[in-house]
Amino acid sequence: MKNYKKGFLCSMILSAMSLMAAEDSTIYVNTFVDENGGNLNNCSLREAIQTAKDNKSHGGCNAGNTSNGQKDIIQLEAGEYILKSELKPESDIFIYGKSPADHSTKNALTHSYPALKALKTSINANNTSRIFNTSDTNTNLNLTNLILKNGYSEKFGGALFVGASLNMVNSAILNSESTQEGGAIYFVAHNEGKEINLSQVLIQGNKAKQGSVLAMDCEANLKGTKAVINISNSSIVKNRSASSLSMIELCGNPNLNLIASTIAKNQVDSAKGSIIRAVGDNHFLSSNYGFTAISNTIVENDAYSTFYYDDNGAINLRFNLLAFNKGKSCRYALNNGDLTDTKRTINASQNAFSSEGVCDLPTASNAGTNDSNTNLNLGATNIFTVLSPYQEASEYNLFLPLYYPKNNQNELDLVNVNKGECSKTDQRGIQRVTDGTLMLNPTMKNICDIGSVELMRLTAADITDLFNDSYVQRIDKYKGLIDTIKVDIKDPNRKDYLIQDTEDLKIFEDLLKYTTEYQQYRAIYVDPFAFALPNDEEVLNSNGAMQPKALNVDNYNIITQERGELVEKNGVVEFVGDPDPNFKCVWNSDLKRIMLYRIDGKLADLTGASYCSYTIRSKQVAGLESTGVLKAQFKNIAPIAKSDEYSITPSSNSVLSINPLENDSDDGDGPTTKLNAPYKGAFYKNAAGVELPIRLETIPAGLIVTADHTGPCPGNDIRFTCYGGQLHMQAKNNFSPFDYELNYNIYDAEGLISNQATIYLKNTAKNTSSTASGGGGGSIGIYSILGLMGLGLHRVRRKKQ
Repeated sequence: MKNYKKGFLCSMILSAMSLMAAEDSTIYVNTFVDENGGNLNNCSLREAIQTAKDNKSHGGCNAGNTSNGQKDIIQLEAGEYILKSELKPESDIFIYGKSPADHSTKNALTHSYPALKALKTSINANNTSRIFNTSDTNTNLNLTNLILKNGYSEKFGGALFVGASLNMVNSAILNSESTQEGGAIYFVAHNEGKEINLSQVLIQGNKAKQGSVLAMDCEANLKGTKAVINISNSSIVKNRSASSLSMIELCGNPNLNLIASTIAKNQVDSAKGSIIRAVGDNHFLSSNYGFTAISNTIVENDAYSTFYYDDNGAINLRFNLLAFNKGKSCRYALNNGDLTDTKRTINASQNAFSSEGVCDLPTASNAGTNDSNTNLNLGATNIFTVLSPYQEASEYNLFLPLYYPKNNQNELDLVNVNKGECSKTDQRGIQRVTDGTLMLNPTMKNICDIGSVELMRLTAADITDLFNDSYVQRIDKYKGLIDTIKVDIKDPNRKDYLIQDTEDLKIFEDLLKYTTEYQQYRAIYVDPFAFALPNDEEVLNSNGAMQPKALNVDNYNIITQERGELVEKNGVVEFVGDPDPNFKCVWNSDLKRIMLYRIDGKLADLTGASYCSYTIRSKQVAGLESTGVLKAQFKNIAPIAKSDEYSITPSSNSVLSINPLENDSDDGDGPTTKLNAPYKGAFYKNAAGVELPIRLETIPAGLIVTADHTGPCPGNDIRFTCYGGQLHMQAKNNFSPFDYELNYNIYDAEGLISNQATIYLKNTAKNTSSTASGGGGGSIGIYSILGLMGLGLHRVRRKKQ
């Protein structure tokens, strides 16, 4: 497999929630009222923040994480928290809204549990104050699953006045205002290393005189502020003020990275305003600042300039749709916009521009004939020729408004334009798989789309690193998962997961049942849907919303075919020769897996790789199918040695005879009953046919060990002695009080060594001596000696480990 990955990333960032499950130190807020110490029965958000700072209980809050230097977690409930004044955290905190994960339904994009619903928790400043202010405290703020709305400031930062790092995940900043700068966020980076990171964030309805979404301090501590801003998989939409000079205002020495996001339907002053303003005319802007925009859809904005730039900084534009804006999409701020003699260059490749909202770039930026450095000119094309209508927030876009590209399959197409370096995921969190091999259908490869959304099309993966695994371990894994899920189903604390757990239980019970029923020797099991890419299809009655079609047996048939050798001729890959009749590649509809196996049991060392093709074919759409290649290599699975336990009672003439193989096996390769060739047997035999599979790693000094057969071990281990038949063990000292341990391995018929196991010899005679009353000091009574001599050595039990 050539780095061919599953097409979906988990769209929700929930991993940190496990911290709260494991830690009782989470501070749980239990009232929506903005209290501060007046009610010992309630813990308000404000009190929780104070508690985190003090490391002791405040109001009705538990003390939180009191360890020095540890960050505090604050958990909110679903509902709205209305503030009386801004919140000023004085310690690093993580604030979580109620998780929007619904484990009773499946995700509209991944078709797996849980579904992502709309955000449930909001903090509302009622247009009377900011929401958070860390400008003086310089503490880091981490927000997840939260809506911040109706913030207000007469100076800086309508919702957030940030003096350290801000991390927001799956959240929103709505309808906030500053009469000066930073309607949503104002950033003052007092110290280097502080960042703003926004992932899966909706920023909508904010306004300010300058920087309706984001503005920043330019010269903190008399130096150019080094502000790092990362915005990914987010939507910045409908931030509208006809008098605003900018939506994002860059100054100081910032580094702005805008990745896989939608910037649309925003408004600023149409005579002089900019959506992204990076010009050092009325404030300091470093010549070393950086702006990188990759895979964004920036359309339908109302501004004098969507991107306004001068000769400062390093600008990198790749795979962006920067078009269909009122005013110019890109405008040069110097020389009255005349770029004729400028030496300024911009790294601009694989972007799409249009004559509606033309993007002015220096000529040198488009120089060269290399396909990797070309931009698409959409000309006078109408926006809805290449894009869907604007999609409001819904479960189909993670509640982040966006546009879908249209697959027109012509020269003015945003789909599959180049393999290059677009964003790793699209705005929905769907992975842009651009390195799949598709050996049989190279023209059907998914390559980068322009814009924030990747239009998926059905693609069967070429999987070229297939090996059989241990049959025993597979069965044990299924049994273990079944037992775990059954426990989960009975757990009253997991009632929200009942539907998911019940469905998972049925899946693994079927896997156990049918893997056992259809078992084959050294079989490989392939889920053809696990590595395939789905096909985006329009959702009915949704105004153009797209949804990846679920990859399952309800929607698709699987067709398999054994193949001959795979070769490349003149750059074309094809199969030649007839398939090996001993190789089988079969779709099992009960197991929901492709099974690959050889009925002669031969290894790849003798046969080479075995190939088959498989086709995923739609049941509903005629002609919709994709074919991939499976390359199987069958290997020997190591035998299984299990530890044994025996009892030994020392005696001068008694010998314990054992056979460790009675407890060991070569079952990892699977059952041999369906092979059409003679089975060599489970364990190693030498050239004379004598079975010599046991290798003893250690023999205790107090023990004599012999065997029915001895000889060299196989292969590269020929310098060691191997044993076969019965092992005979005798203690050298009749009165030894010690237990013995012998570590050993076994070899299978192909000479592959097992895991290490142990033979435990438990001494039943130790601590049995007694001192006769009235006898000489420490002597052993005559009856004790006679008893020991009469017992001898015997096996008591064998115990699997």
